[in-house]
Amino acid sequence: MAKRKQVRKKHVNPIEQRRLQEIQYRKFFDDKLRELCRQIGDVSLFSRIPPIEKLFMYRFRGASLKVVAAPDAKIPIKLRDALAKLIKSQQLTMTLEVVKGSDERITFADYAIVGTALEYQLTSSECEDFPGREGFNKFIELKSERERLYENGLLQICSTACWFFDELDNKYLYTYKYDVHVPAIDSGVKPSEIREGSPRKALDFFKTQDFRLHPVITIGTYPLEWRKITINRETHTAISAGFLHYINDEPHFIPFTVSSDNLKISTHFAKLKLPVYIQRHAVERMKERIGCTFSCFYRTILAESILEKKEFIPLSNSRLLIGCFTNELKLGYFVAENVEGIILIRTFLLLTNSGTPEGDKLAQLTGLKVEDRKYLAIDTLQGLANSDIEKNEPICKLFCTAGCGSILELCKKINNEPHMMWLLDSSQPKNLIADLMTEYMRTTDE
Repeated sequence: MAKRKQVRKKHVNPIEQRRLQEIQYRKFFDDKLRELCRQIGDVSLFSRIPPIEKLFMYRFRGASLKVVAAPDAKIPIKLRDALAKLIKSQQLTMTLEVVKGSDERITFADYAIVGTALEYQLTSSECEDFPGREGFNKFIELKSERERLYENGLLQICSTACWFFDELDNKYLYTYKYDVHVPAIDSGVKPSEIREGSPRKALDFFKTQDFRLHPVITIGTYPLEWRKITINRETHTAISAGFLHYINDEPHFIPFTVSSDNLKISTHFAKLKLPVYIQRHAVERMKERIGCTFSCFYRTILAESILEKKEFIPLSNSRLLIGCFTNELKLGYFVAENVEGIILIRTFLLLTNSGTPEGDKLAQLTGLKVEDRKYLAIDTLQGLANSDIEKNEPICKLFCTAGCGSILELCKKINNEPHMMWLLDSSQPKNLIADLMTEYMRTTDE
């Protein structure tokens, strides 16, 4: 048996590797700066900037955004990395005005890398008179406005990222603060001395220093209230449901409430606003019966259901169904109960589940029992979206008659509209159940 020829790994000189990386970084920066000069008014502005000033701009460029956890906030590294990735991707879509009266825009990402470095250099007292500086005056006019819009926009991006990865858990993620750190220069060399010296000396000096602007987003966690509630001698744990409202950049928790008008409660007092709590069981049922891979979707459904109050169905003196909607289409219900002065969400039912008016009507029309619906996977949104039901007109008609047409419309959107396809896992093979359902119903009728 022939021996395999051993392939020697090519030795990579780390010093040479760093040198090549530095060349690539510098080329990337110069290309961005050249494009910004064009946006300001004339690409020739780039060639009029003295080489030493370009070097200063490069060394004072923005570093990569870093996401850290606030003191006492336990945020997994994977989650922090995911937050940073989402924030950086959003920085590629949001833009700022370059000069007044022009349609030219610069992305948040390019502004952080190149724009801030150019602003810093142009407003430095050391470089007021370099040739061509007057061509940048229009750019400098909007410096303060850009800084304000950038910081506000970045905080908005961060808040969105926190919401996107937030779960219906015992805490909220929120933006603790935003800072830009400039590392201390451990040298007594003055910028004017560097400019007046040779480029080689300047480069050697810069190699030993880090002048980059280091933006840091600090993410905190806001703890939510837990309560232990006794129902039929059983103890249940529930978490307060609500949202964070910022007052003077400080987060304040605003609980969701349900008015006593939505319940069959007789009271001698004025309208009562009862705080809403949700059990962990209800959260698990939502995840099981919907199947969305993004946690924020569940918090959004809860918020829309309580705040928009589209459908409240009292079942008794203390129980009610709260309609759950997304994209104006009914998805299912929260089953809630008035207990110990709160509205406690006990579980979540998909529209086709037993216990909902529509699910019970569907069972009556089709003859499908709980076990049948589970076997056919029509008791979950993921199962319905992956099925061929929407292509079977008689079955679709039965769903619509039962009041479940909205969930089929939602499945259609998920399968066909790009902005909805992210909701569920569309990589799974189609579940061909329409003919099986038809055969089952025919046998039941006979």
